[in-house]
Amino acid sequence: MEKFHRIVVGIDFGTTYTAVGWADTSNPNQVEIIKNWPTAGQLVGAQAPSEIAYDEENPQEYSWGYNISPRARKVKWFKLGLEVEQEVLRLPPGLTAADVVHDYLAGIYKHIMTTLYRRFDQGVMQMTTIDFVLTVPAIWSDGAKKKTEDAAIRAGLGNEHNLQLLSEPESAAIFTLRSLENSNSYTQIRVHDRIVVCDAGGGTVDLISYDIQSIQPNLSVVECAAGTGDFCGSTFIDREFEKLFTKRMGHHYGNVSLVNRQQTVKNFESTKTAFRDDPSQKTFYVNVPTVGTLEDAGVYGGNFEITREEMRTLFDPIVDQIIQLIGLQVQTISQGSSQQQGAPVRVNAILLVGGFGESEYLYQRVQSWATQLGIQVIQPREAATAIVRGAVMKGLEPKEGPKTQIVRRARRSYGVPVDHPFIEGKHHEQDAMYQSQTGQKLARNQISWFIRKGQVMADDQTFNHRFHRPFRTLTTWRDTLVCCDSDPPPPRMQPPVQKLCAITSDLTHIKKSGAGFKRKWRGLKPYYVAEYDIEMGVRNGAQLVFGLKYREQRFGVASVEFE
Repeated sequence: MEKFHRIVVGIDFGTTYTAVGWADTSNPNQVEIIKNWPTAGQLVGAQAPSEIAYDEENPQEYSWGYNISPRARKVKWFKLGLEVEQEVLRLPPGLTAADVVHDYLAGIYKHIMTTLYRRFDQGVMQMTTIDFVLTVPAIWSDGAKKKTEDAAIRAGLGNEHNLQLLSEPESAAIFTLRSLENSNSYTQIRVHDRIVVCDAGGGTVDLISYDIQSIQPNLSVVECAAGTGDFCGSTFIDREFEKLFTKRMGHHYGNVSLVNRQQTVKNFESTKTAFRDDPSQKTFYVNVPTVGTLEDAGVYGGNFEITREEMRTLFDPIVDQIIQLIGLQVQTISQGSSQQQGAPVRVNAILLVGGFGESEYLYQRVQSWATQLGIQVIQPREAATAIVRGAVMKGLEPKEGPKTQIVRRARRSYGVPVDHPFIEGKHHEQDAMYQSQTGQKLARNQISWFIRKGQVMADDQTFNHRFHRPFRTLTTWRDTLVCCDSDPPPPRMQPPVQKLCAITSDLTHIKKSGAGFKRKWRGLKPYYVAEYDIEMGVRNGAQLVFGLKYREQRFGVASVEFE
């Protein structure tokens, strides 16, 4: 049945909270944020906690978000396990971070579908295509992004739907720039301005910088520096608070139940959000359930006292790191412009978005730093939901016709290990080998880089590497793709080069005779040489796509296995 109605659902799956928004083609400018989250009696907000709790007797059963019982043992920050070592996370026995992400997203998916079916009747939904846009941290490795995509597909987002990934800072930039364009403050950003978007979330901080090419009728931007970021989100402030709480409570800590410890950390979140460096406010309070007064621990009437100096001690290491990241972006833009045009070009604005981007203290610190450089700092309206709103906007763009144009820069280099003719004095003897069909001395473990860090990349652009395969018996071929975050990358396989994925190419359905394979001889024995291209593109700055091309015909690669 042809479907005439389309709904786009954006999901900002965050380390601490998850936001979901949607809009349909009948009213594309109205992004509705889901707020009717399942609850076990708690007050709910515009974002659901990225938390899950498994039934201890039946691990197949679980609750998530606001629906978790206060007495349950929560699993949180599990999103980070897709990228960092899982040993630092407290995951249930027998489950990986990908398993937990799958379970959480499955709960999110079911609630989304329930919400939409309540809004539209059965007849409308039968004529409706539902597309999903899932945002991911730009600093994540391609392997972590692939794990996220696979978990989302298994959770239902890709079975009967179109699913695309979008980088979190890019999504935030789309919403923020369009909203500034349509508001009274749009004059703050002009064509040819250079801006740094700082997406400060719970687990990660992503930075992306743009040169504004046009605002109307369509937004067009070019990345003017390769994006950067780090794991320095607001959850690391929470961890420092936990350390402070544990230390100050001393021997009283063991008398506080796990449930009340978890609630104390949750209560700290509101204190954290409201914190500003105001000299008139010298003390801050965090409620500790069931605890009365413990003077030696600084708890009075159930409230754990934190001085202004202690709050700065919790915040400053993370905020300092964020300002350093912003400074590196500003420096890179100025140096790059100087090299190209002969004079440095200043950054005009810094946009603070994301959940932590709403922090008053972060804004104060960044503004204090930026004012010295003449850079304005903008904290857009709805900064906490900017990512999910931008995801919906991106998903609603037509496949054909005018849409947002973003020219990106590669965040890392990509290449393939190759065998080169051995050159004495250039290649390492440890890499030497002799090719079995030709008898030629080759240097193994060399790398042909076909995308380099900082290289300009259009969204629909593909990059390819041609393979020459000598063979006698036609079979599948397995090729390794590697990546490197260093600039420039080394010419051979050595640290910091990392294996990215293995690609299996299958041309066995093509007969050797008349197929264009070159026939050659070694002595009296013939062999053939196949020439084919592996193509790679980066969709939305977040999703690697691969293809196989042989004699100008495109085939899907047989499989892609990430490390």
